[in-house]
Amino acid sequence: MQKNSYVTTYKYLDIKVKPGVPPLLIKLLRKLLSPVSPVLFKILGPLLGFGRVRNNIYKFPETMVKLTDGTELATSIIVPNKVFKRKEKCPTILIRLPYWKDGMYSIFGPALASYGYVVVMQDVRGCAHSQGFNTFLMYDRQDGFEVLDWISKQFWYNGKLGMMGGSYFGMTQLVLSWDNDLLTCIAPSISCVSNLWKGHGGLRIHGLTTSIYRIMLNISSQREEPIVDIFTNEIQERYLNPKAALYNEPLKKSEDRKKLTELKGKSLEEILKLLEEHYNLDKIDPTKRNFNQYFRFVREFLITQTFEKDGDKMAGLLEMDYKKFSQPAFIQGGWQDMFIEHQLKDFLAIKANISEHGKISKMVIGDWAHGAKGHPEGSMISFIKNFIKKPWYEYWLNDDKEAYPDIETSPAIKYWINGRNTWRETDVWPPENVQFKKLYIHSQGWANSINGNGNLSFEEPNGEFEDRFIFNPINPVITRGGRNLGMLKGAQDQKDAEKRDDVLVYSTEPLIRGIEVTGPITMVLYASSSATDTDFMVKIVDVYPNGKAVNLLDAGIRARFRDGEENPSLIDPGKVYEYQINVGNTSNYFRPGHRIRLEISSSNFPRFDINSNMGGEGKPGEFKMADQRIFHDKARPSHLIFPIFK
Repeated sequence: MQKNSYVTTYKYLDIKVKPGVPPLLIKLLRKLLSPVSPVLFKILGPLLGFGRVRNNIYKFPETMVKLTDGTELATSIIVPNKVFKRKEKCPTILIRLPYWKDGMYSIFGPALASYGYVVVMQDVRGCAHSQGFNTFLMYDRQDGFEVLDWISKQFWYNGKLGMMGGSYFGMTQLVLSWDNDLLTCIAPSISCVSNLWKGHGGLRIHGLTTSIYRIMLNISSQREEPIVDIFTNEIQERYLNPKAALYNEPLKKSEDRKKLTELKGKSLEEILKLLEEHYNLDKIDPTKRNFNQYFRFVREFLITQTFEKDGDKMAGLLEMDYKKFSQPAFIQGGWQDMFIEHQLKDFLAIKANISEHGKISKMVIGDWAHGAKGHPEGSMISFIKNFIKKPWYEYWLNDDKEAYPDIETSPAIKYWINGRNTWRETDVWPPENVQFKKLYIHSQGWANSINGNGNLSFEEPNGEFEDRFIFNPINPVITRGGRNLGMLKGAQDQKDAEKRDDVLVYSTEPLIRGIEVTGPITMVLYASSSATDTDFMVKIVDVYPNGKAVNLLDAGIRARFRDGEENPSLIDPGKVYEYQINVGNTSNYFRPGHRIRLEISSSNFPRFDINSNMGGEGKPGEFKMADQRIFHDKARPSHLIFPIFK
């Protein structure tokens, strides 16, 4: 493919392909920071509200923990100095991660050890210094149990054992969260049990999958943390070239296509054999690194998607039963994080299948993106405090009831309200005092771009002309922020998208009184297309008095999946259909003087893949333009359903 096919740039997407400072300087800084991190945390700890550091620390030489299949996992053990010298008993916090235990996350070891914990940090199978073949969470439950058993036999073990971490190393906790009597508590941040690839209206999370692919290649091929992740030509094409994102699958799926749920109930040996046969791989040795073989596996699993990610849970978590949830969990999410919808679903399932452990589990939802600030008015300080969550460990691992005095009486969910910039608590979701109201779209037949005449109001439409735009798959609307990974995240100004004629823009008048929206937002869209299959995208935007328009939520639907992902059917060109789009959950106060805005288009690249409009016909790479019409009259009143907090 040619670069003249690119529709965006690394810079616009904020994709890091080379270091911003000289590599030698980065290496020097890492070398200098490693020995001084305990001293650094003595300064930062009190500033973050963790209190005065109580202990000097000792770090053992790297230990290789041998598993029953012979695989050795590289492990760092950091202990309070007195525990080392006196061979005292002490609570343990385990961190199993793929992102180089000796890399940027290594600071967690000295930080937690200085507050009186033994910290065990471990590179998971097939990553960094550890041996073995990484199978994307499939081995992490078995490996995790063996490591817990190993810890229970160490001199310091006192029967109290917690875990910490986010993203992949949040999921290394979740894979151990049921039928487990060794764990005292967990704190999985920005991660989920539910299937991340489902729940997007049939759209594929193209950009996110590309970023996960990039990360997985990186962590399984680099012994030490690199300055910049691997960047192949294929990855570049997927980020920048819409032709690499065109969707045109046949309506009927191939019988050769395997499904993720076929792995449920199988042993790890049976799973490996199935993967070998399906991907035509040589025999996989789970104890050894084989990058060529791994490259093929991870590319097939994530990119070609001949292995359908069906079902409602992630790989490695297919057997998870919420009724058997075994320990209290402190779950951290963010309104602009890629996991939040699935995370919230998980937490509500844990609470619904109430047990002693589920009852005292907590969830906090901040304004954050994935390990980053999610809103222009947000802060990373609260993210760090909740990521480490020292009071949680003090309560469960040190039996310090004063550290979290209201743990049994406080509501289960604590969430941040953007715009009000304050916290609120609730035991139910959506919260009580929420009333669902319809916010209708209107125009005089020309809502195209910010210069059109689209508007939003609580008044029902009467006789109004439909709005129209032409969707060209190879000239897509470019993603600017949102629930992303590996590219620009969070709430960003949408001015570029709103200049386009293939983006319909509907805005309220400046609000006289503020409106708080807290809970799930739904879009009911009446639309037609000249194609037999196409996509419709929506975006909720908060418009400041100075005109800055920041995204809060975006979502969409693939027309063939309007009746659900398990019941696809093509549409009749020109026929008007009703589409129900689950836009997502948020909490935002639209202040007086602000406007509520809705954008409607047919693309959001590279966040989502792009519909070719071909309906499964034609050759690979073929596409056609589509004439899209959005209706908002009395019989077909397109509207948002807003959860308004009173």
